[in-house]
Amino acid sequence: MKAGRLRTLRGQIEVTGGGVGKKSLIAADGLINYGLKIEKFEVWAVDPSDSFVSILSYEIISSGSLMNAGDNRQFGWTIGSGTGDVNPSYLDPDHIVNRDMFLSLVNSANGTYNYLIQMRVYELTDDEAIVSIIKETSQS
Repeated sequence: MKAGRLRTLRGQIEVTGGGVGKKSLIAADGLINYGLKIEKFEVWAVDPSDSFVSILSYEIISSGSLMNAGDNRQFGWTIGSGTGDVNPSYLDPDHIVNRDMFLSLVNSANGTYNYLIQMRVYELTDDEAIVSIIKETSQS
């Protein structure tokens, strides 16, 4: 893998009735030899008293799902306690996104949440790209 430039994604996601918010962040561009490695993942509520659970994944995570390191679709997690404290983030250091990436907020208070994701672009060999795609689609 050859590391390239740094990219960021930032924006907001709404959580409405049911405590769930879902957002597609990257659509597949068909270039499987370019991937993104997440280096930093932050989520925070506009209202610091709102609690939340956020998940970065290769698929949308359904309502009622929690942070599950045994689920190969999930690779990033953040918890907000509703106390206004700094929210810890957890990232799987061994993943490359080269198709789709989704942000899901589950079991969260209704409201608006901000996100900031820092990624490094990687150029992948054909073999590395295939392994990455298999990892994206494998189930635990």
